[in-house]
Formats: sequence, structure tokens, C-alpha cells
Amino acid sequence: MRRLILAASIALVLASCTTFTSTEGPEWTREVPHPAGYEVFVGSGVGADEQEARAASYRNALEQVGAALGYDAVSPYYREMLSLDRIAALDASVTSTYASPDDEGVAYFAMLQIPEERFLESISEEYSEAIERTGEIGNLLSQAMDSYRANEDTRTLELVLEALDLSLSGTVNDESYTPEQLLGLAMRYLGSIGIEVGDADGTTIPLRLKRLVGFFHPNVVNGLVRAQYTMVSGDGDLLDAYVILRTDRRGRTEYARTNPYMIRKGTVRFSVNVPDDLVESIVSKAPEGFFDPFLDLLEECTVEAAYEAGDRLGAATAVIAVAEYGYDGLQLAQTSCMDAFSAYLAAAGAEGLEIVRGSGEEETDVLEWLRSQHPGMESYILLRAGITDSVSGNGRDHARSEAMLSIYPGDGDEPVLTRSVYAVGAGSDPSEATEASLERAGEAAAGMLLSEL
Repeated sequence: MRRLILAASIALVLASCTTFTSTEGPEWTREVPHPAGYEVFVGSGVGADEQEARAASYRNALEQVGAALGYDAVSPYYREMLSLDRIAALDASVTSTYASPDDEGVAYFAMLQIPEERFLESISEEYSEAIERTGEIGNLLSQAMDSYRANEDTRTLELVLEALDLSLSGTVNDESYTPEQLLGLAMRYLGSIGIEVGDADGTTIPLRLKRLVGFFHPNVVNGLVRAQYTMVSGDGDLLDAYVILRTDRRGRTEYARTNPYMIRKGTVRFSVNVPDDLVESIVSKAPEGFFDPFLDLLEECTVEAAYEAGDRLGAATAVIAVAEYGYDGLQLAQTSCMDAFSAYLAAAGAEGLEIVRGSGEEETDVLEWLRSQHPGMESYILLRAGITDSVSGNGRDHARSEAMLSIYPGDGDEPVLTRSVYAVGAGSDPSEATEASLERAGEAAAGMLLSEL
């Protein structure tokens, strides 16, 4: 493959070289031959006499060789070629010459042949890399055009960006493959992709991708869309997360809530998916600010949709009791677990749930107490967290806790769901370690509950 790319690129270089043409001489003076296993260069020159014209044609041939090899070939080889009609270092030889009268004196043509193997070996490493890079960019752009014809516009964009990334990696031999040219092409493709958002049904949001240019505005097939939303981390902090959606043959897809830690009410931002690693690679190679116009356009093309998740456990028909226990099994007066549990749910937008400090040593005791305080509820949720172990060492104390989350029906004594989780906390003394462990247990329990809401 590398040799094919080199050969194709060399052909482009040779085609771009200008020589005189002969109207009466041999065919090779008008069209460069391509014998198998050889690279051929036809030099031409004009002089007052044949000797002067011959020297000019030899220099012209070596200029073409240098353009193809990527370095000056005249200085090291001109005198040898003029004297011996060959170049030992390249295994090259002048195989044919032709001279004819010209208005300025004499026109001279010389055909120089170089074995292909030796020629490829002689290409400078930097120039060889440039030739290969140019060929790879051309291949990527060809694939991009195929994808565009298939209405796979987001794949088209990604391929052009891969070409841009490659063009920033070193020299290219085609002026249409410069980073500036490819950035402009990428922005044209990005700007032609439209995202349409339908009405949200809870957290299910329909989408459609279509091309904004052309007579028919075709649907974008297999289009990749990034759906970004806000979620609550394990520590109760808000952070951004995303999923990638793919459109079908009609250019349609939908976003559906699958992450239980997604906040209950908010906005989902939809944008054409551009791989993060590709963006990072381009930005790292490009001059500062070079890629900003593309990123600004990507932001401009982003659309938003509001959502609000309904609770399967209605806030008005459920109540939660939290009870905390020490290593001795006795109920604690502190509310570390309850406070962390409440804060986590609030951060997730699970509002309206009544959370109280439960009372009782056993689960049945806490359930009985909760029902007496809040009769007639459809669901009773119990969170019981206690310290199960503690260790000290190296000036630090660690406490291990276990939390049990249970959901009971309004009139039943058997839970419809029971989940447990373990947590560890550290501190400078046992009291601080206990508090940290119960806080972590409360956050973990809140995450478990979110998956049921």
C-alpha cells in the first residue's frame, strides 16, 4: 500500500513538471513513457548550439528528479551525468536523446531512466513521509466523499477531521490538503448538518438529523449524535456525562434515560458527535486558536431539550425514615447518613420526598414507628445504616459501615425491594471516621434509591 501511495504521488509530481514538447521527434519527446520497473524523466532545453542545449536538457531532467526525490539532484549529479550520461548512485542512465533546430538555435531532449527500486530507496525520509501523508489524506477524502454520497454526513465529517489531523502532522505535497483548506471543508460539512428535536415525553426525546443543503434535504443515515446531560457523582457532586446515539435509515433516533444518577429535571444538549481524542489531537498539533472556529460552530449547532422525569414512587404517597447505629448497635443521635442521603437526592432533583429521622433498634421497630407517624402512605422506605467494624493505625482511624435500603408497601410487612451497600470512611479519630463512613453510606444509598424512582 505504501508503495502504491508513493507511486501515485510521484506521478502527480512528474505530471506537474513543465518541459518543452516536440512536434516532429520521437513519441517519448511528447509523452513520457512508463516502462515496467523504471521511473522515466524527459528533460528538455534550448541553446545556441547542440552542446549548450544538451546541458540545459540534462539540468532540466535533474530538476525533475530532485522534485520527485525531495532534495537537490542538480548539484551532486549534474557534472557526472553531463560527462558520462549516467548517475552511478542512482543506477540511472540516459537512454535516448533527440535534437532538432529551434528558433533560438537547437532544442534538445534527453530521456533518463532510473530503476524503480533504486529510485524509491533514494527518496528522502522527510519527502517520503510527505508523499505517503499526502496519499493517505487523499484516501481519507475519497472515503469521505463516498460517505457523503451515502448520506452518512457525520462519518464524512469525522473522515475530513482525520485528514486535517494528518495534515497537521507534517508536510504535504498538495496545496488543497493544507490544514486551512481542510478546516474550511470540515466546517462546511458541519454547518450542513441539522438536528431537529421533538417534544420530550418525560426523559424520552425524539431526534432527527438531516442535511441542510441540497434540493431534497436528505436524512442523515447512521448519524452519530452526542447527548450530554448532568448527573450526580458518587460523592454527590454534579458532573457532565453523555451517551452517543445513532440515527436509522430515516435519520431518526431518540434519547431515553438509562442512567439512574441523571438529575430528575434539566436539559439535554444534542450535538454532532466529534470524538474527543480526535479533537485533542488536532488542538495539540495546531497553532493556538486555529481550531476555535470549528469548536464555536459546533457549539452554535448544538440544540437543547428540557425534560422532567416522573417518579415511580410518588413523592406525595411515600415517606423515608433514616436510622443510624454505632458499633454497639445502639441508635446514634447524629444524622450524618441522613444529611448526606438528603443532599444527594436534592442534588439529583428528586424533590418533594419527605425524609425523617427514624426511631427503633430493629427494622420492624422503625417500620412500625414510621407507620404510626405517617399513616395511610402507599410506600414506606427505610434506610438503616450502622458501623460494623473499625481499625486504627498510622495516626488514622477507619470505620466500615453497612446500609440497608428497604421499600415496603403501605399495608404489607414484607419489603418489595431490599438493597444493601458497604462504605468505609477515615478520620483523625474514631468519631470522625464514623461520621465519614455514614456519610458515604448515605450517598451510596441515595444512588440506589434513584434507580428505583
